[in-house]
Amino acid sequence: MRLALLIPLTEQFTPSMESQITDSLRMLVKEVIILKINENLQDSLSTYKPDLLLCIGNQAAQFITPELISQSIHTRTALWLNDPYEPCENIAFAYHDWDLVITQNMLHLPVYEKYSYRHIVVMPYSADPLVYKPHQPQPNFHSDLLIVGDYSEERLLYVHVIRQRCEGKKIRALGRNWESVDQIEICQPDSEMMLSAYYNGANMIVHWDAAPRPLYEIAACGVFQIVENSPDIHELMKPGEDVVIFSNPEQLGSKLQYYSENTDQKRMVASRALYSSKYDYSFLQSAMKLIYSLI
Repeated sequence: MRLALLIPLTEQFTPSMESQITDSLRMLVKEVIILKINENLQDSLSTYKPDLLLCIGNQAAQFITPELISQSIHTRTALWLNDPYEPCENIAFAYHDWDLVITQNMLHLPVYEKYSYRHIVVMPYSADPLVYKPHQPQPNFHSDLLIVGDYSEERLLYVHVIRQRCEGKKIRALGRNWESVDQIEICQPDSEMMLSAYYNGANMIVHWDAAPRPLYEIAACGVFQIVENSPDIHELMKPGEDVVIFSNPEQLGSKLQYYSENTDQKRMVASRALYSSKYDYSFLQSAMKLIYSLI
């Protein structure tokens, strides 16, 4: 199989992320051709006649047209969106004949299904292993417990439980609307490296309204996380093995107490998450699923 990989020019993908995707695909297909979105794209597709065109990111939703694809009528097409938090804005005006559309967030499926795409699957990008990896950060990134998620009044009971279980300890929060909440210090990372440092500096993480990408990034840091139960968490990870889940304040309190007292069990869950991030949640596994979906 000859695969053409279309990499965006404007979206923020690190060289490591690009090489991870490219190297994984090269292990699975005969040839990978790297293309960029420019005025020669149509000529490139006509010249190379790839069996599969894989577009990474949202920019392709603007630039790929029926006229462009018609130059290579035997080419199957796949779009892997960069949409971990919000649906792709350009999807309403995009090319609608993709053989496969890949979203990173299950919550976006109803939005994309309105446009009658043939096949839509959920598959988040893996964590960048050069950024999200276990390391010992500077002491100013330390916390006994890090909350990942936004604050709202419905979270008040959860915050009360966390304060009870972590009395006298350092609690930090990574999210919006925490300014008015006492006894919790707000994290303000200005880069992915700083975000990784906050993750690695946490003794444990409580995670609600979890988007897929930070789930994988925290797992890749080898940090223990307790995550609010949701339908997609069972699709993305293995609750009870590499992540612990809670459904109400009482469950959160009991699990905070149990894993605070049973540190070996906590380390085991975190170690499984780290292992899974290198194998089960890797770009190679994602590439295998992608190719299988198009066979």
